[in-house]
Amino acid sequence: MILPGHIALAVLAAQVTGVDLRASLAASMAPDLVDKPTRWLLRLTPNDRIPAHTFLFWAASSLLARALLGPRFARGWAVGYGIHLVADHVNSYLNPGRIYPWWPFRRYQMHTGPTGIKSSLNDFSPASLAIEGAAVVAATLAWGIAHRRRQRRGDNKY
Repeated sequence: MILPGHIALAVLAAQVTGVDLRASLAASMAPDLVDKPTRWLLRLTPNDRIPAHTFLFWAASSLLARALLGPRFARGWAVGYGIHLVADHVNSYLNPGRIYPWWPFRRYQMHTGPTGIKSSLNDFSPASLAIEGAAVVAATLAWGIAHRRRQRRGDNKY
């Protein structure tokens, strides 16, 4: 999934679970903000989905969020980060799989092809782009409905 889908799903997940939206949004971008530059610019990893697209990094970053920013933020972080991993996992079934959730505890045949945004965008089929679009539309509708409800209650939190 690419940026619009990750943001949309973070909004949806925050609406459904009632967690902190800002934490969910920040966390939904975190795996790509770590892994893409680590591979594309620094060439420190074998591909652009290690180490932050893993359950280990999700758990460690959620614990760190709790220690530094408290339990409310940490719940939003865990939900936003988790929805990012789920979305990429779904995408790996629709396209050539390149996700390694149990790394470093499990060995994987790593994809080591070209790098960069063009290479990454080549991973997306029409089906995954349709899912991305549907997620954006659903999140927009959910946010609009929730926003109207908050306005009626006089709560302009977001």
